[in-house]
Amino acid sequence: MAKNVPCVSSVSSPTGVESLKMLLDYAIAEGSDLRLPVFVLLLRMANLELAKTARRRELRVTSDSPSLRHADERVAP
Repeated sequence: MAKNVPCVSSVSSPTGVESLKMLLDYAIAEGSDLRLPVFVLLLRMANLELAKTARRRELRVTSDSPSLRHADERVAP
């Protein structure tokens, strides 16, 4: 089973992330069919973490990320 675990470099690529999302979606559907609520919950948590990680990477990659210079505009009064 350890042979099927993707390496870190493939996870960071867009196709690797999309592949992992598809696998998680499939596993969530199968877990629901088998009535395994804890398993499904853990898979959904993993899916959320993957989405958060992908969003953080997108923010770092884009040059349009907010600067500290405009931080006072983002802070609520």
